[in-house]
Amino acid sequence: MNHFLSIILLFMALPLTGNAQRLSRNYHDTSLSKVLIDLDRASSHYHISFIYNELEDFTVTKQFDDRPVVDALRDVIGFYPISMHIGDSLISVECIDKSQRRLTGQLVDENQRPVVFANIQLFALGDSTFVTGGVSNENGQFVIPCNLGKALMRVTCIGFKPVERTVAIGDAGTIDMQGDQYAINGVVVKGHHRVDKVDRSIFTFTDEQKKNARQTQEILTSLPGLRFDALTGKLNTMTGKTLKILINGVEATDNDLKSIPVDKIKNVEYYTVPPARYADVGTLINIKTQPLDAGYATGFDVMQAAWVAFNNTNLYVRYNKGNHQIAFDYSMQYRNNSNCESEDTYVFTDGTTVSDYLYRGNYHFGYCTQDFNLKYIYNKDNDLTFQTKFSPNIFTQFWRTDNEIEAHNNPLWQDGEGRQERKVRSFGPSLDLYLNKKLNGNQELTVDVIGTYYHNSQNDHNKQWTSDANEVLIDDDMRAKNDKISLIGEVAYTKTWGPTNLSLGYKATLAKSDYKIRNMLSDYNEYSYTSHNDNHYFYGEIGGKLNKMSYRLGVGGTYVNTDNDVTDYSKFYFTPKLVLSYPIKNGQVQFEVRSNPVLPSISQLSNSAKIYIPGLVETGNPYLESGNDNCAILSLNLSHPYFDLYTQALFDYISNPICSSFKWDKVGDDRCIVMSPLNGNYELQYGGMVWGRLKPFKSELFTIGVYVGAWNDTYKSDIVGRQSHFRLPVNWEIGFRKGRFGASWYYNTVTKSINGPFLHKCENNSELSAFYQHKQLKLQLTSVFFLRTPHYESETLPNDILQFRHWNEIPDQRSMVCLSLSYNLFSGKQKNVEKKIDNRDWDKGTL
Repeated sequence: MNHFLSIILLFMALPLTGNAQRLSRNYHDTSLSKVLIDLDRASSHYHISFIYNELEDFTVTKQFDDRPVVDALRDVIGFYPISMHIGDSLISVECIDKSQRRLTGQLVDENQRPVVFANIQLFALGDSTFVTGGVSNENGQFVIPCNLGKALMRVTCIGFKPVERTVAIGDAGTIDMQGDQYAINGVVVKGHHRVDKVDRSIFTFTDEQKKNARQTQEILTSLPGLRFDALTGKLNTMTGKTLKILINGVEATDNDLKSIPVDKIKNVEYYTVPPARYADVGTLINIKTQPLDAGYATGFDVMQAAWVAFNNTNLYVRYNKGNHQIAFDYSMQYRNNSNCESEDTYVFTDGTTVSDYLYRGNYHFGYCTQDFNLKYIYNKDNDLTFQTKFSPNIFTQFWRTDNEIEAHNNPLWQDGEGRQERKVRSFGPSLDLYLNKKLNGNQELTVDVIGTYYHNSQNDHNKQWTSDANEVLIDDDMRAKNDKISLIGEVAYTKTWGPTNLSLGYKATLAKSDYKIRNMLSDYNEYSYTSHNDNHYFYGEIGGKLNKMSYRLGVGGTYVNTDNDVTDYSKFYFTPKLVLSYPIKNGQVQFEVRSNPVLPSISQLSNSAKIYIPGLVETGNPYLESGNDNCAILSLNLSHPYFDLYTQALFDYISNPICSSFKWDKVGDDRCIVMSPLNGNYELQYGGMVWGRLKPFKSELFTIGVYVGAWNDTYKSDIVGRQSHFRLPVNWEIGFRKGRFGASWYYNTVTKSINGPFLHKCENNSELSAFYQHKQLKLQLTSVFFLRTPHYESETLPNDILQFRHWNEIPDQRSMVCLSLSYNLFSGKQKNVEKKIDNRDWDKGTL
């Protein structure tokens, strides 16, 4: 009896074994007959039966990983008129339509990329009755059996203009399709696809990319020039440009991205030239999503270093019911590092007298940043959207340095010791109200109002004494508290006529800061100081097409008004912008010119003061004025299944730049070097860069991304004269992904760049990581600053007053090993608001 049961169980397991066998393949433009032969040989249970000549014309472009044999067969057959019959051990494959003639061809877009999953219909020439049809595959190819001699062919695909022509049944060759610039916005195009516009590129993702990514933040790293920064846990650019990410037009945190499943991404708009309302943004990404099911999305991720107080934590949850949604997210970055090393060298020159000072320090620093976001959203599709968001921010920081000091050629004091301490606490809640209303005639009206309050307390205590401790050289205890209130309001109107669109807007920023300060200028008695700032920005943009060339012309004006207890200042700036774009094969050429004001911060305009070392004092400058940034950029981008390429040539001229300056002056009874912000003559940057990513296997299996720049920086002021510096930054990222496992390595070379009268070295980062992913769970091991000690360095440009050089290192973070755990769970519908404008006041006003 036991033998009989064993035999039954064995026969029952046979079909399960065959179905359980899994295969991984990558076919490109391969005959279906050859594909079936390959799968037949690879299958240990099934034999695949077919007629070779019947299926030879059908081609397959498909990649799949870890798929059962039967599912793999369904994948390669796709939309072809082919049937499959599955028996116990035999699978029969045959063409449903036995017509001897077949219409074949390939569909491509303006950049010669395949148009995937397009519908091809054939109609009789006489009465236009429907005869047959088919669908293009992942390589844009199609095969349609048809016994007619000629037929009327109609090709349609979402995002493209229809193609209609009379064809002879046979090989139709390559058929060009033109993108529909209206239809492509907000539609789903299955398979990897890129459409270039005048100011942006529109991307969709492949099935492989969607399978590898658990949520939206992860899949965005496959876009050109974007990478995941393990140090901060956020997205970053390879070029160093500032990055702003929107979800359906509303500014998003990285936690917001994690709460969106990848299969609900409609497309992604990648702006190389952001619209006028985002004039201060380098790169803008807008993710458009599909409606999701009612329910929730929740998750967390934690990154903790093995032996260092280094932690990144994120929590997020969203719940939706009907047209209503409530969402909450929290993020924290915590650092605490001791036994760090620093060295500062000062050389004072006063006429023929030269004195120098060397400070060797051991320091301990730490900070904690906490961000909360609580949102309520009401969204009635294609009609009205309202959102209210409450976002408190809590920031604390400390820094303590014990110095050993060597002083030379100073008759007042020689060697000594010192301690510097800094404490900062900040609390900044904001309330954002947003309304978008769609009007008749392709019109929209958007209003956004955000109020922000910052309460800051700050203490900088610097004490130095002689080696025998008999004399205190300085005891500077600067304390400041400030309360800042700001209101930012913006209204925007848009109208579309066919290929032409118009945008008009007005944005007002009103801010007031009340300080209570104790410093050396007041003999450490508390005094009050008030500063007001208001900026008014008017803009208008019109965009459209002239033949193949696309254009966007913007005209704006910014009125700046600043007044404080010492002075007041007003000025108007003209802010034009022109963008031209011309399509080429696999990409586009783009030219941009723009002009924007450079505004001083509230802390730069204050009359604060603190002592760095005896004889060196830093102050604010209430008389500081705004600068103006004029820029011209010529760029070329190319996209190919094997590579992405972006090149840029830039010329950037800033008049009246805001930079630090040095001068000898009287502070009380002492003659000191005073360092304060000042308007220089000009800053100039010109050069070019190349960013590229190579995909040898046309997939995420192995990728190499490289950024190379060649830049010349020039700065001119009355203090340092005219100074120039050439730099050649290089960084790269190598990635590997196979099934549930992946790894990456990021590395950057260290270069110096001019920032006013200073030369600053960039961070010497290197990240090596490996991960394992199972469904929505991900474990990752990362070595931050792999084989490198974090090192930071800056120095002054040559001048006749002060030569300064600083470096500091954090030995604890060398090859710092971190373990990351993340998990997310999706169920439901998210009302990701298509917010057309978004603002936030990030200037706390701390000194």
